[in-house]
Amino acid sequence: MTSRKGHPENARFVNRAAALSLIRRCGEQSRAEIARKLNLSKMTIGEVIDDLISEGIIKEKGEGSSMKNGGRKPIILQINNDDHFVIGLDIGLTNTIVALGNLKGERIVQFNSPTNKNHSIENILTQIEDFVRMILDKSKVPKSKIIGIGISIGGLIDSETGYIRFSPDFGWKDVPLRELIEQRLSLSTAVDNCTRCMAFGEQWYEKEFHRKNIFYINLGHGIGSSIVMHGRIYNNNSEFGHIKITNRDVRCDCGKKGCLEAVASGHAIERIAKSSIKKTQKTQNLSAKEVAELAIAGNEEAIRIFSDVGRYLGRAISIAATLFNPDQVIIAGGVAQARILFEKAMLNEYLENTMDVIKNSTSICFSSFGIDAGINGCIAMALNKFIFHEEAAAFGE
Repeated sequence: MTSRKGHPENARFVNRAAALSLIRRCGEQSRAEIARKLNLSKMTIGEVIDDLISEGIIKEKGEGSSMKNGGRKPIILQINNDDHFVIGLDIGLTNTIVALGNLKGERIVQFNSPTNKNHSIENILTQIEDFVRMILDKSKVPKSKIIGIGISIGGLIDSETGYIRFSPDFGWKDVPLRELIEQRLSLSTAVDNCTRCMAFGEQWYEKEFHRKNIFYINLGHGIGSSIVMHGRIYNNNSEFGHIKITNRDVRCDCGKKGCLEAVASGHAIERIAKSSIKKTQKTQNLSAKEVAELAIAGNEEAIRIFSDVGRYLGRAISIAATLFNPDQVIIAGGVAQARILFEKAMLNEYLENTMDVIKNSTSICFSSFGIDAGINGCIAMALNKFIFHEEAAAFGE
């Protein structure tokens, strides 16, 4: 790591972020180890560590092993998990996941609750307020120990301002969501698109993804995507679900025809099942999960629906991989939990339509976090926004 130049306060901020990132990623460290690994003076690191200890963000664990050449035993530093917390809210169209996380990113308390069916901004704001009160009551953590809130929601969102330009699921346009929440709760708030949040959480919790180029797919009620370049989230909107993938006369909610989302999303699975699976009292208005259960039980029409999902998805991934050639394509989201039903068809279509040089250098995998990918991202986003600032640490490298 090179020396940091510029205004002293800017340098101090970068050094602070670098020290925190090192402790978070590598575990317990002494002051001397941090100074050596960051190529900074012991005095500089000493000042940064003193600040972090006084703020309760890190703490001294105790003495380490004796130095080989004698001298004083080093004091070992670690993240202080008991003094500061963040709240995450993964707000979906039908369900919201709420969790309280510590500075290590561990979820201490978590609950799920149906999202208010009336999606007016006032109703959702009231529900967010209720959820924050509930998580504080359940955890017995005082509000004074909450450093911030991380919220993920579907839509076109400016992550810097928390301003929702358009959310088709909720019918919102030009909503300053972050500002409205901060006015109500008096807590610092970060808001971002749900798929960017999921991708950020994947990177935050999985150390081996650090610095990789990733194309991240959220296969749920709709289909979202996010691009990670050299370990950093690309903040412009990535609308993978609205690639035109078929000439079939099927209209997407975006207004176009033949979009991937119109034939391969959870919403599409439900719509297709409603018109093609033989009606009985038990098969009226099937959810995507129930269609998957029918397929697993051997229903031929349900099996065909998921096979088509795989073919369309594989074709679209081939397009994305050919354009971007990422190190990895990661698939997450609710529908991804039914991978056994569409993975083979997806991979066959992908391999058939992709150049050897691309498919040999781009791997496809499913997220290991399952349905927790969204809430993990909310916790990680809040921790990074209000404590760790890892983009500043990367700047100093």
